[in-house]
Amino acid sequence: MRSNRKTFTVLMAILLIALIAAGCGGSNGNGSGNSAATASSESPSASAASPSASSSDASEASFPLTIHQPEGDVVIPEKPKTVAVTYFPYADHLFAIGDETLVGGVVGMSSLRNFAAYQPYLKDERIADLGDETNLEKLLALKPDVIIAWEYDEKMYDELSKIAPTVVVHSSENWEETIKQVADVVGDGDKAQQYIDGYRKKLEEAAEQMEASGMKGKTAIFMMTWEKGFNYYDGVRMKPYYDGLGFKNFDSLKDYGEIDMEGVSELNPDYIFLGQDFTKSAETTLAELAKNPVWNRLNAVRNKKLYVVDTEIMGPLAMGQSKGLDYMESLIKENG
Repeated sequence: MRSNRKTFTVLMAILLIALIAAGCGGSNGNGSGNSAATASSESPSASAASPSASSSDASEASFPLTIHQPEGDVVIPEKPKTVAVTYFPYADHLFAIGDETLVGGVVGMSSLRNFAAYQPYLKDERIADLGDETNLEKLLALKPDVIIAWEYDEKMYDELSKIAPTVVVHSSENWEETIKQVADVVGDGDKAQQYIDGYRKKLEEAAEQMEASGMKGKTAIFMMTWEKGFNYYDGVRMKPYYDGLGFKNFDSLKDYGEIDMEGVSELNPDYIFLGQDFTKSAETTLAELAKNPVWNRLNAVRNKKLYVVDTEIMGPLAMGQSKGLDYMESLIKENG
C-alpha cells in the first residue's frame, strides 16, 4: 500500500484485508456449509523499531507521557481526547479496547466501511474521513491531540508532527504486537493487555472444543476470490486457526499469495474458508464457481465444508481475529 492503498488493503484482508486490510466483509459471517448459500516469509517483529513509553508508564495512564522512537522523543502532555490514525487497523485496535470515542479521524475510512465488524462505530458518521491517502488539510481541520501513524507515513513525518504530536507504530502481521503500542499512546496499555488476555483465553476454550469435535487435524485453506483466481492467507495472522485451533495448513504455501483453481484442486482441502470480495474487483464469483466441475469435485465443496466468511477474520485486526474465533466456535458446535 505504499503507493496503492487499495491494493495493499486487499492483500491484508484483515485487509490486504488489512488492506484487506485491513482488512477485513459485509455478511453476518455465518457459513452455510455449501457454496450456494452463502508472498513472503513471516513478518518480522515490529518491536525493534516500535515506540516505547518511559518514566511515566503508559499502562498506568500517567501523563505527561514521553514516547521514545527513532524519529525522536514525543511528549504527550495529557490524555488525548481526539486521535487521528493514518493506518486503519489502528482504529480497529482503539475500537477493540473500548476507546472508540477517542478516534476522531481515519485514513483509509473506505477500508473500515468494507468490514461488518466496524459498522456500529461508523453509523453516526462522527469519525472524519481523512482520505485514502493522508489528506493534510482534513487532518489539520480535525485538530487532533495526537496522530498515530505507520511506517509508510515517515516521508511526511515532519508535516504530521507540525499538526500534532505524532507517534509512528510499525505495522505487523501480528495484531498483538501493535495493539499494546497503540493503546500506550493514549495511556490505555492495561486495556490492551486485558483484551489480549481475553482473546487468548477464548482461543484456548475454542481449541478444547475443536479437540472434541473431530475437526482438529483437518486441512483448511483461507482465501478470497481475486481476479481470475484466489488470494490465500497463511503465516502469522492465520496461526490462531492453524497452531491454535488445530486446522492443518499446507507446507507448500507461503504466508500469502495467489493460487489458481488447479492449485486449489491439487491441495484439495477438507475445509475452505472463502472471504467475501469486498473490493468487488474479482472476475471469479461464487455463482461461476458453482458451475465449475473442478470446484465441485473438491472435498470441501462435496462435503459441504465450504464457508463464506467476513474477510476481516483473516486480517491483522484485533476485532477481526476475535470475530474469527466466535465464528469458529459456532462452526465447531455445528459440526460437533
